[in-house]
Amino acid sequence: MSCALTFGEFMLPRAEYADKWCVVACDQYTSRPDYWEAEDARIGGAPSTLRLICPEAFLGEADARMGGIAAASREYADNALRTLEGGVLVTRTTSCGVRHGLVCLADLEKYDFSSQSSLIRATEGTVVERIPPRLAVREVSVLDVSHVICLIDDPAGTVIEPLVGKGEKLYDVSLPNGGRLEGRLVNDTAPVLSALTALESAAEKAGRPFVLVGDGNHSLAAAKALYEKYKAAGDPRAGRARYALVEVENLRSDGVTFLPIHRVVYGCPDMLSYLESGLKGGGKVRVIFGGAERDIAAPSDPADAYSAVQRIIDESGASVDYIHGDEELRRICGERSDALGVLMPPLGKDMLFSYVARRGVLPRKSFSLGEAEDKRLYMECRYIG
Repeated sequence: MSCALTFGEFMLPRAEYADKWCVVACDQYTSRPDYWEAEDARIGGAPSTLRLICPEAFLGEADARMGGIAAASREYADNALRTLEGGVLVTRTTSCGVRHGLVCLADLEKYDFSSQSSLIRATEGTVVERIPPRLAVREVSVLDVSHVICLIDDPAGTVIEPLVGKGEKLYDVSLPNGGRLEGRLVNDTAPVLSALTALESAAEKAGRPFVLVGDGNHSLAAAKALYEKYKAAGDPRAGRARYALVEVENLRSDGVTFLPIHRVVYGCPDMLSYLESGLKGGGKVRVIFGGAERDIAAPSDPADAYSAVQRIIDESGASVDYIHGDEELRRICGERSDALGVLMPPLGKDMLFSYVARRGVLPRKSFSLGEAEDKRLYMECRYIG
């Protein structure tokens, strides 16, 4: 039986385009259209993955952007990208240190966000209403450009760690935030597949997931939806769409850091009283409102705290956004008088696989792999036709 993670063809920008090619994930800076406008100005007319995505800050303009995305994907596939075979060992310098990842392919036949038994599982509740905008981009584009990060639990460091520092250097670019992104070719994939297959077998025997989606849950769900659509229609593109480009990281690595994702609620003056009356327990969350901050009681287990806070917000019907970074939340609450922010507690990464095996998915938006600028950047692409 084939492994749920494998290798194949992928594409990278030609060397002359590398510096302005990559941008951060589309689901970052959702309350900061000015960030994306600055990125647009920085990139100018150069080929860039910015032209292949629809930032969520502009979801209201999504339909109008589809034609441009389709045209850019065809132009880049023909003229701006080169095709390689194998995988990429990615080294990323972030605000949290150095992080290594392996770019490869996830078999979507072995992923189901609604299943508690699939080998590749979601870590958070998937909101089906968030899939269509991402699916629309995939349907018009001939390229899969991914910000999905998957996690494996590899305490012995058998998969990624032996690859560090080896292989032909494919790119080494400075990032706008001062970090660096390096990629090295992994063309001897047999030993890597052997190590992955051993981890998969051990996970199956233990009744645990083999791969958890650490970031980009909804993007991978959109990839699955496109594959199922093609498969049902007998579309020949299903063969390519079955595999989604992902970056795999070892949960045990010191470079993999879990940070909380905060909540900001708009236009609900009673939200503080809702939270104070609805939250109980020996833990705390901090609320920010009207220029002040206050700690209120919450469940001591961080996962339960996320669940309880989210339930109260959902029941209120208030407008909510999900914010990466303490200071970014404080900035938003300082600029908008109708905003109430909730600083959420950090979630321990060591409990992730056992939690999902025992209890299923976490509440949505429970953790982030680093700060907003530390998220996976769009770099590698894959032709899906």
